[in-house]
Amino acid sequence: MSSVRSSIPEQGAPESPRDQSRRRRLMPVAVVIVALLLSPLMAGCLERSTTVGDRYSGSVIVATSPDNPRGAPQLDLPESMLGQVSVTEFKETPEESAESAAPSGSAGDDNEDSGDKPDEAVTRVGSRASFSDLTAGQFGQLGDIIADAYGETSLTMDLTAKRSGEVVRFRGDTDLSDLTPVRDFVQLTVTFGGPVTATNGDQVGESTVTWTPAPGEPSDFSADATYPDPATAAVSSWSWFVAIVCLIAVLVIVRIAYSKRYRGPRPGRPVSTNTAPSTLSGEGLSAAADPTAATAPKDS
Repeated sequence: MSSVRSSIPEQGAPESPRDQSRRRRLMPVAVVIVALLLSPLMAGCLERSTTVGDRYSGSVIVATSPDNPRGAPQLDLPESMLGQVSVTEFKETPEESAESAAPSGSAGDDNEDSGDKPDEAVTRVGSRASFSDLTAGQFGQLGDIIADAYGETSLTMDLTAKRSGEVVRFRGDTDLSDLTPVRDFVQLTVTFGGPVTATNGDQVGESTVTWTPAPGEPSDFSADATYPDPATAAVSSWSWFVAIVCLIAVLVIVRIAYSKRYRGPRPGRPVSTNTAPSTLSGEGLSAAADPTAATAPKDS
């Protein structure tokens, strides 16, 4: 008997409609999952970009002599600033008053003479407010708070800080006509987010300026500080981070889609087959050449 061995390739079974439908549903689900994973990052980016900006720190002193019939000035803070401004009682002794009024180099003589004065003597009383991380809007409110500290007076103070490129310009004006020289005292100290390049106040540090307007007359404030915008830097860094995460997510989705692609035969394309040669014996070849001979009985 001849043995015929042939190799018939197995065609890849096409996906069933159910499998195709399931694969189509996986793609939107994967996109939704990635979007949900990225939503906290996008929310953090938006929150960060709207809250980060120029901030201002420093202190305010409002004081008057103890014999002022109006009483000591008090700083009344709104609830929105309670977490960023702390108010303490201010008392100025004769030594401190002499040091603030005397020119540099004469403070030592004043300290020697101050030993004859009683320790309990107080020249001015009032309030000191230390503030930190105030926004531009809160910083503008500070002028109204200072003006209201002296009660029923015509005292006014306007403070504004605006950014132009990399320069923060601080401008302000005040009218202390209702205050009495020597008796009343107002001092404003501001620390900017970068070095101060120009000011009409007393620069006490690279980024800190102090103004002591004279009571009884109008005064103005000015300072320019140069440093990059913190909000712009924050948005740029978050944008790059989100862009990289989105790119990775897209690559993952493309990779999943490629691995799940349909590999079955498509209409209109020839199906490639790989056939192995058959192994036939001599009788098998004869039978293949003459099928009738294979069926004829053999002579005995």
